Amino acid sequence: MRAAASKAAGKEKSRRKGGGGGDQLLTDQVLSLRARLHDALALGLARSDGGSKKWQSTDAGIQSHVLKAAAAFLGCLSNEMLRLPPIKESISDILIALEGILQSKNVSVLIQATDVSLKLVSSVGNLARQYPILELVTSLSYQLSAYQIPIIVSSASAMNCILDTLATARGSIHTETWEALERTDAISSVSSALQNYSHDVHPVNYLTEMMSLLRIILWIWPSSRYHVWSNCNLLEKLAQYCVASEMDVTVRVVKLYAALALCGNGAMILLKNEELMARVGELIGKPHPCAVRIEALKFCQILLRSSKGCDFLMAPHGQRIIEGIINAMSRDDERLLITEGCRTALVALHYAGDHHRLFWSNAIDDILYKILTGSFISSHKAHQVLCHDKLFNMVSKNFMDIHPYMWDILGNIAVHCKDEYLSVRKGQNCVLQALIHCVCSLATDAMQKSNTMKLSKDVHEPALRAVLMMLRSPSGYFLSEASSKLLQVIPLGDDCLNILFTSLESNTTRSITASFDSVKIMSNLMSLACMSMLLPSHYLLNKRSAVDVLSTIIKECLQNNIHTTRSKVASHLQFCFDGVSCCSLVEEWEDENIALFYGLMALFNVLKSISFVCIHCKRNLDLGIVCNDCRNHYSEGLIRVLQNALRQNLSPGPKLYISHILSLFGLCGFPSKLGGKMRRALDDNELADLELLLSDGKSLNAHTAIISVRCPKLLPLAKSLGSDGKITDEWGRSFYRVRMSDRVDSYALKKILEYAYTNFVVLDNDNVKPVRTLAKYCHLKSLQEMLQKEQPGWNFDYPRYDLTAALDPVKHSFS
Repeated sequence: MRAAASKAAGKEKSRRKGGGGGDQLLTDQVLSLRARLHDALALGLARSDGGSKKWQSTDAGIQSHVLKAAAAFLGCLSNEMLRLPPIKESISDILIALEGILQSKNVSVLIQATDVSLKLVSSVGNLARQYPILELVTSLSYQLSAYQIPIIVSSASAMNCILDTLATARGSIHTETWEALERTDAISSVSSALQNYSHDVHPVNYLTEMMSLLRIILWIWPSSRYHVWSNCNLLEKLAQYCVASEMDVTVRVVKLYAALALCGNGAMILLKNEELMARVGELIGKPHPCAVRIEALKFCQILLRSSKGCDFLMAPHGQRIIEGIINAMSRDDERLLITEGCRTALVALHYAGDHHRLFWSNAIDDILYKILTGSFISSHKAHQVLCHDKLFNMVSKNFMDIHPYMWDILGNIAVHCKDEYLSVRKGQNCVLQALIHCVCSLATDAMQKSNTMKLSKDVHEPALRAVLMMLRSPSGYFLSEASSKLLQVIPLGDDCLNILFTSLESNTTRSITASFDSVKIMSNLMSLACMSMLLPSHYLLNKRSAVDVLSTIIKECLQNNIHTTRSKVASHLQFCFDGVSCCSLVEEWEDENIALFYGLMALFNVLKSISFVCIHCKRNLDLGIVCNDCRNHYSEGLIRVLQNALRQNLSPGPKLYISHILSLFGLCGFPSKLGGKMRRALDDNELADLELLLSDGKSLNAHTAIISVRCPKLLPLAKSLGSDGKITDEWGRSFYRVRMSDRVDSYALKKILEYAYTNFVVLDNDNVKPVRTLAKYCHLKSLQEMLQKEQPGWNFDYPRYDLTAALDPVKHSFS
């Protein structure tokens, strides 16, 4: 055999000398080991009737000999050699042999085979996708239920390497691999191993490899998650490992949890485990190693993606978690920890809630300033705060990858900040003022230069967005500081607007075949939205094409001709959860098409700023924004486009802005199929059991079940009914009679009832005031906000038409 190997090696060596390319990488040792490998493979590898190779030997001695030759050959390969055709051919043959040998019943052979499988996939790395690796996955997966621990551990390790390589593969490979895992019952095998683990019987690597394997399966294939979160015994065991095990095991459990929490149902089950969440809050804290804290922070980021998850986690554990986040952001010596701390803070601050107060009490503004400047300012050293120009120069000239997080965090704390939150800082606003002025300077730099120089997306996009959110802040401090700073640097003439509209028009008047500059459009729309909230209306009115240009952009966005996701523009957001979510509780408020959102915001603010002058012909009006002669121009164009858009599957933010824009044309509310059907009930007097008496002697009929859910303020308490109350008519039917106040306008009441029944109402400009007054009294907040031309609440949900409460056991006296 040795002579044959030497002869084969000589042939290979002779061929290499005559060849070119990378064959010179094949050393004498590699050629010799390859020849020995192929001599061994020839003992069991043969071509089947179809012409393909197949392993046919069941002899344990031959199998062991082949595995030893394969292990020696794989051990001598370099990364450069792996790309050579002769080496690829040999690896393909080894895979075929492994597929057959892994069917063996011989324990020692199986131990060898799984070890060689691990060695092979570790050697080829990402090149594994170039081979028919699926058969190996199937064979290894069957071995997960073996009785011998070394076989299980090696099989799990090899599968970990393979699946990690396949994580970014194309969809068809994912589908085929999942089918193989299902066919071999891999999830059940891994789950049983984790549930039956005993530290007295099994080595620790048995536990850790199984956890890693389950984690990668959960991360890639959403279908696998139900089998885990529905297994109470498995979850109980994992929680025990997380709480009571050594740190390496704990980290593996946390990473597994992060993959499981990509399922909304799985996340809620984990969040309800108080002991587990307390442990996670502890792991974020500073006594633990950096690697542990990073994984715990990543897990929290996934749990905090939904408002419900944020409430569940922050209500009982907010103090400890926020202290851990702030400490992570403060660590000068650990860049990765700072980054994960910033990411977790950004996700947590995305939603409104009392946890914002905890961030303020932990001096979030000081932490942001420290990260930007590298120096911490105590409350006793306020004079050390850099002057605003110096801070701006430092940030703009020494841009760091961490800076966009600072502006995103600042924007989120601004848009959800109540004035009482700032009271915990006890007037220590010098650092906050410096941050506001710095980001406003960056934003105005983008506004003024957007048409004359190439924008730096990573600098300007987060700054513009932060300023936009400040101008939407419920806090008077943020709003006044940002407004005053912006008005100082933005010329009150037309220069900035000319730049913006010239840039927007140049994009929207291109030929159909030309591609839109989505990034520039988005930046211009953000700038325009900011300026429309700052400048008097006559500046915008002078731009005769403002509404038409914005309308064009919105139409193009809705037709998907302009489509830009924020993560594509802001590179710091590309960290977000590369695993696939499922059963998600998360709904993006702003939508994936961020240009659409900013376009709608800009259009709303442009229209909102215009009153008493027709936006089309500039004729003076008594009320409203468009005259009767020009209404058809918008009814056939913009209004129809927006009404159709409300029927699309858009996120809450764009839908809210569309509704608020339509309300400026007198179309108020949130149309729905159920609301449309309920319009018939409004006209159905036969089943009405409520009569609302007006001071002019007229009356309107309604149904108490609907009114008690949709507008309960119209129904008085039972004890205040007096002589009216419940009566019986001549046919024996009971109904309620309620006398309305003399101040209630009959037209307004009719419109309020229409809104209550259908969630939508059409109003004339002349009758807005009485309807608005009654809407305020009836606590119909969404209708009131539209009639007052208010901005939609940031991150507020789109009002759903819901009558399910009418089917519940009702406590109201009219039920």
